[in-house]
Amino acid sequence: MPRIDIHTHFQCLDFVKHLLGRSAFPRSVLDGGTYAVECAAGFRVPPLPKIIDMDAKLRDLEAMDIAVSVLSHGLPLGPDVLGEAEADDWAMRINDDLARIIAAYTGKFVGFGTIGFGNPQRAIAEVDRCITQLGFKGIQIFSNIAGKLLDAADHRPVLQHIGRMGVPVHLHPAMPLAQAGLDSPGLALSIGFPYDASLNALRLIHSGVFDEHPGLTLIVAHTGGVLPYLKGRIEAYGRSSPLITEPPRLSRPIGDYLANLYVDTVCYHSEALACCYQVLGPEHLLFGTDHPFGAYQVPAELLESLDCPSSHRDMIYHGNAERLLGLPG
Repeated sequence: MPRIDIHTHFQCLDFVKHLLGRSAFPRSVLDGGTYAVECAAGFRVPPLPKIIDMDAKLRDLEAMDIAVSVLSHGLPLGPDVLGEAEADDWAMRINDDLARIIAAYTGKFVGFGTIGFGNPQRAIAEVDRCITQLGFKGIQIFSNIAGKLLDAADHRPVLQHIGRMGVPVHLHPAMPLAQAGLDSPGLALSIGFPYDASLNALRLIHSGVFDEHPGLTLIVAHTGGVLPYLKGRIEAYGRSSPLITEPPRLSRPIGDYLANLYVDTVCYHSEALACCYQVLGPEHLLFGTDHPFGAYQVPAELLESLDCPSSHRDMIYHGNAERLLGLPG
């Protein structure tokens, strides 16, 4: 059956080179003639040929029977870290690079755009350009932006505009703003990333933005972080009680918003995938690999072994992505 990979990455090499010589994080360093990106103290993204060389990437994807891949920029941070006009300029350059790749490999790739958040009006204009001119199918946003939480007032107009556009947001984890205890890559990747994505997705729900714009669709990467597993606890502490004297002012129970989230299949043990399937249902799962990071072959192996009807497996592999992104069946 056809497979659509909702979570797979490329890197704009010019952006990586631009980070060379910076004193602050993130910064690039030369590593054996290629570039690694130091994202935080002790956390380096090494040079990976399959994130730059699309021919090499495509060979892997074809070996995994992936027909179409939704490319997003592959660092745990966006150009927003540069600030102001520089952030918006580099978002445009990253998007132009992605558009070039999609045009060069007809039918193989579609894209999630990158936003700089340097200036709200430029960010909104770039959302429009991504969707209406470059033909991207959604926008990738990181779990914290420019040193602020995702629900910060600065970001609200951009999120509202994406909601009005009716395209999905791919919520990808970033290095958490509070990094105490996350002093090794293993801790950051295994606990820090899913925590930050979960926290900021929940803060978005609490902010009421989904009441303002019901069309705003959120895909929470890495099987939704911890949200599916903690859904019952979040519901219990999302309503008024002696402990919760000021619950979020929402038009519906918080569990309804959690049930509307989409998540990908990027996980590494069957129980995690089964939890997402049971909690969110097959309609809200999207096949993803996180290629070329992690054990990118494992999600398909887990999905093949998931106890579900073949019709549900079809939905997860391609049907849901076709519906959500407006791709041909």
